[in-house]
Amino acid sequence: MKINSILINSFRNYESVQLKFNSRLNFFIGENGEGKTNLLEAIQMFSTLKSFRDNTDDEILNWDKDTYYLKAEIQNADDVDEFEIGFTKLGTKKKKIKLNEKEINRKLDFIGNFITITLSPIDLKIIDGGPAERRKFIDSFLSIYNREYLINLLEYNKILKHRNALLKSQAKSEVELVTWDNLLVEKGIFLISERIGVIASLNEIYRENLKILSGEKDIFEIIYNPNVNSEESFRDKLQKRKHLDLKLGYTTVGPHRDNLFIGKDSKDITEFGSQGQKRSSVIAMKTAQFKHIKKIRNQTPVLLIDDVIRELDIKRRNYFLELLMESGQSFFTTTDLDGLDDFLKNFRNQISIFEINKGKVKENHYEFV
Repeated sequence: MKINSILINSFRNYESVQLKFNSRLNFFIGENGEGKTNLLEAIQMFSTLKSFRDNTDDEILNWDKDTYYLKAEIQNADDVDEFEIGFTKLGTKKKKIKLNEKEINRKLDFIGNFITITLSPIDLKIIDGGPAERRKFIDSFLSIYNREYLINLLEYNKILKHRNALLKSQAKSEVELVTWDNLLVEKGIFLISERIGVIASLNEIYRENLKILSGEKDIFEIIYNPNVNSEESFRDKLQKRKHLDLKLGYTTVGPHRDNLFIGKDSKDITEFGSQGQKRSSVIAMKTAQFKHIKKIRNQTPVLLIDDVIRELDIKRRNYFLELLMESGQSFFTTTDLDGLDDFLKNFRNQISIFEINKGKVKENHYEFV
C-alpha cells in the first residue's frame, strides 16, 4: 500500500501543492512552523477523514479560504485508486468525498481503504491523557480496519446519546428506557468483545517490542478492563445504577466508561514511568498496531512519523531501523538530517527529500557524506 501522488489546495498553510512520491522513505524538512506536519496531516486525511491533531475542518482550512480540496492516487498491489476530499464552510458546512470519481455518501464506506499509522509527540497523551484518550486510541485503531466495529461504535454512540437525553428529560418513560437499555447492551457487548480480542493481540506484540527497546528492562503490559463482560452483567448494572443515572443525567456503565491499563504489577505507567519509558511505550504500541494490521489484513500500512526520529537514542533508532526494514512507504518530518547518515545509508536510492519553506515544497536529492 502506498500513496503515489497528492494534490493539496487551501489546506492549512498550503494554497496549492502537488507532489509525487517515488521513494520508499520520504523526508519533509524545514524549520519549525513551516508546515511539515501539515503534509502528514493531509496524507492521513485519506485514511480517517480526520486530523490526527484533533482539529475540525474549519480549523484546517487555509486561513483566508472557504474551502479546501485534497486528491491522492493510492496504490494497493496492482490496483490504483483516486481519492478526493473536499470541504466548504459555506452554507451547511459540508464535506464531500469521492473514490474513483464516485461520490461516497457514508464516511464508513471510505474509511479503511487506505491505512496509515501515525507516530507523533502528541501520542504521549495515550499515556498521560487518562481513560478517555486510551479508549479513543483503541476505538480509532479498530475503526480504520474493522468496518463492523466502526458501524457498531457509531450506533452505540447514537443510542447512548438518546438514553442520556431521556435520563435528562422531564417526561421519563420506563418503557422507553428499557428499549434503549436493550439496544445499548446489544451494541456495547459487541464493542467489548472486539476490544478484548485486539488488545490481547496488541499486548503480545507490545511486550516483545518493549523488551527490545529497553534491553529487557521494561516489562509492561496493556490490559483492557471492561466494567461489564457479559450481556447479563451489563443489564444488571444498568438496572442497579438506574437511579444514579437518573440523578446524574447520563449513563455511568458501559464500554464508553472503560479503561485501558498500561503498566506493571497493577501500577499504571503514569504513576512511575520516566519520559523515556513513556516514549518507548508509545513507540512499542504504535509498532504493535503496524504489525497487527500487516498480519490480519496482509497489507502494509503507510507510516507517518512526525518529528520523532531525531529524538531517539542509538538503541531506539536501531529498533526503528528494523521496523523500517519490514515496512513499505514511510513519511518523516524533521528540521534537518544532521547526524542521520548512519541511519539513512541503509536505504540508499530509496530516499526522497522535500524541503519546506513558507508553504512551498521543493524536492531535492540527498547526498551521503
